[in-house]
Amino acid sequence: MRVKLIKTTVREFPPADKPEVVFVGRSNVGKSSLINYVVGRNIARVSKQPGRTRTINFFILEDKIYLVDVPGYGFAKRSKEEREKWKSMMENYFLERRGNIKRVFQLIDSVAGVQPLDAQMIEWLRYLEIPFTVVMTKVDKASQKEISKTHRDLKSKFGDLKVIRSSVKEGKGKKEILSEIFSST
Repeated sequence: MRVKLIKTTVREFPPADKPEVVFVGRSNVGKSSLINYVVGRNIARVSKQPGRTRTINFFILEDKIYLVDVPGYGFAKRSKEEREKWKSMMENYFLERRGNIKRVFQLIDSVAGVQPLDAQMIEWLRYLEIPFTVVMTKVDKASQKEISKTHRDLKSKFGDLKVIRSSVKEGKGKKEILSEIFSST
């Protein structure tokens, strides 16, 4: 699969000439690892330290789709000022590009479950009328009970949602995510 980083930015986005697929979620949910897994190359920077992605990163996939890696939310070890800057950057991105965004993958940690900021993001995506798919990450680390609880919580709070269970370690979810990417554009 052909993919490369084309822009790292906080405000100056590339031309809106291609559909965008965005990966969002809490810090340390595995966004960069999932992107690398899905495209089959190490293009997104992975760190064991949460909060390393501080910019909006645009990758071009097959010369026709932007994959967008945004900073994680909910990371408390940054200053309030820096967290506010990230929030503003994210709001600007989604509001400015919402007509170009064809799909958002809302990543939720299978062990931690649906956190208040995850629920807030889902509600905001619905408000903006941006199509999204929930990806439950790290299912290899979760018990069946935790996976079921997270799935039940999603259903009770938001009704029927498209949910993909993924594990980079066990190779789960790639085919479904790629199918969503290419059918969204």
